[in-house]
Parts: sequence; C-alpha cells; structure tokens
Amino acid sequence: MNSVKTLTVEEIVTLKKKTIDFSDIPELTDAQAKELYPKNWKPKKQAVSVRIDMDTIDWLKEPGDKGYLQRLNAVLRWARMKGCPIGQL
Repeated sequence: MNSVKTLTVEEIVTLKKKTIDFSDIPELTDAQAKELYPKNWKPKKQAVSVRIDMDTIDWLKEPGDKGYLQRLNAVLRWARMKGCPIGQL
C-alpha cells in the first residue's frame, strides 16, 4: 500500500502561496554550521590557477607553509557563509 498522497494542481498552487514563518527558528552558530558537514564528507574540488598578492600568501602561511591552500579555501567559505558582498568588491 502506498501512503504517499498525490496533490492536485490546485493544492500545489495553494501551498506555494503560503509563507513560512521562520521567526521561531534560531540562527545557526558557526559551531553548529561546522557540524552540518559530516566528518568524512568531501565536497567536489576543482583545480584553479590564481595570482594572489604576496602579503596575502604570507598571511596564509603564518601558521606554517603546510595547509595554506586549505586555509585559503576556509577563508573563502567563511566569507561566502557570512554574506560577503562580492559584487561590491
């Protein structure tokens, strides 16, 4: 027996017109957002070639030469998640 209800076109239109009240849902903290990605989940990556100012590379390498590209990716992800207005740069 199939328990899935089939909606009519009118029901779908009615559902689309309803607004969802998000006021009772708290915003995620940075710590909670980190937990959204499973530990073993690896997003697809693409190799790119960029030219970055030396002072920025030095800043990324301050904690150590190893891992500076991962830090660059983390900085870009953080900026994206915080709503960095990239179109205004």
